[in-house]
Amino acid sequence: MKPTSATVLEIFEEICQIPRPSKHEEQIRQYLLQFASTHQLAAQTDSAGNVLITKNGNTPGICLQAHMDMVCEKTPETRHDFLKDPIRHTVEDGWMHACGTTLGADDGIGMALALAALLSDSPLRLEALFTVDEETGLTGANALQAGWIQSPVLLNLDSEEDDEFIIGCAGGCETVARYTVKRSPLPIGMFGVKLKIKGLRGGHSGSDIHLHRANALLLLSRFLQAEAQKFEVRVVALSGGNLHNAIAREAEAFIAVPMRQKEQIRIDWNIYWSEQEDLWLADEPQMLGELESATLPNEALDEALGQALTDALAGCRHGVVAWSTQLPDIVETSTNLASVKPLTLTDEPEDGSEAVTHEFIEVCTSQRSSDEAELSRLAFEIYEHFSAHGAQPYITGKYSGWAPNFDSPLVSQAVGAYSRLFGQAPAVKVIHAGLECGVFRQIMPQLDMLSVGPTLRDVHTPSERLKIESVGKIWRLIGELIQYSSATV
Repeated sequence: MKPTSATVLEIFEEICQIPRPSKHEEQIRQYLLQFASTHQLAAQTDSAGNVLITKNGNTPGICLQAHMDMVCEKTPETRHDFLKDPIRHTVEDGWMHACGTTLGADDGIGMALALAALLSDSPLRLEALFTVDEETGLTGANALQAGWIQSPVLLNLDSEEDDEFIIGCAGGCETVARYTVKRSPLPIGMFGVKLKIKGLRGGHSGSDIHLHRANALLLLSRFLQAEAQKFEVRVVALSGGNLHNAIAREAEAFIAVPMRQKEQIRIDWNIYWSEQEDLWLADEPQMLGELESATLPNEALDEALGQALTDALAGCRHGVVAWSTQLPDIVETSTNLASVKPLTLTDEPEDGSEAVTHEFIEVCTSQRSSDEAELSRLAFEIYEHFSAHGAQPYITGKYSGWAPNFDSPLVSQAVGAYSRLFGQAPAVKVIHAGLECGVFRQIMPQLDMLSVGPTLRDVHTPSERLKIESVGKIWRLIGELIQYSSATV
């Protein structure tokens, strides 16, 4: 049976049944290997867990590439275990979306397109490369060995607009700061308050960083900082955000204030939240700020630690740092205050003595830039900021950008194919988000590359959705590129 766009969607629905968080791709890898076996295709894995499936042909061909893992985000009221549960989804007004979770079309639909292409009857030699752990460190891409794929061209299927061709992307890194937890007794006569911010849109820290999106951690920490200038505020706990590549949608703090200030903090919160709604509500229609009383424990974070953490978060740079001077309307450099989480590490002494447990509060930020020198400068700026506020910071997860090749034969042919199919040329762009193509270029500089994909919205959030019609467009484009490659390579 000749595969169609319906075949692509059927495969994607199968993929949605398989849990595949970053660093937990075992089940989806088994699915890929079984797919290859069922369809009598050659398959192999490497030491990182990447999968390469090959359909032999008479001529050198093309490598279709997607990543196996997905971002795992859900709404507070949604009960879902990403390690066990399938993604439940529905279709409304031509868009597919999940029920309270991320859909995983980033990049499950890319996987489905590549697998469907392997079922075609083209005489071309096709390769489909599926990488692990793209979302949390590009681990699979970085582990790829030169020579593992044989194709002269690579089509990355991880873009999010069906009328755009991506030919370059930013590089990035993470700056992480750890605070060693120290606690001390709370004074007598304190009142417990829990503050919560939720319902923000969040979004991708690359493609959405320039949009008017609120950051829950910034909103919460700036309120705490302002209150601490009026009266004593002790932080019992503070957390928020989730992933390094997503804008923080939610945050919460458990604090103690003097009993005599229990009404004042309610008044201050109501005024503050009203001001934030005036600033953000047009773009954050679901934003919610909650305050409730709570029973206090005997201890809170040490006063100096709580203040240092609050000040560091409130003063942390977030958002667009610089726009490109060479490419219109493209962010060059940005930084994202991503998450604050508790962290427990255990030392197991080699002499068999009792294990020692260490508690930390870990702040994760991420930086992106198409200028490598500027990326390093910004990461060091964030490093110095947290160091000055008593943390132990470090820079990790650095990955290369993908410099555009405006003379790419693949891009030229793809633009021609798209124009013939749809009567207009696609927009050829460089994006601020990261793609694995930057890593591939470092390992295999001879590769001619292009990134395409169906239309997605609000990736990395529970509002993620896939435009069904756009799947058919990209499927037709892939078929045209396969015909071009088999005829001319």
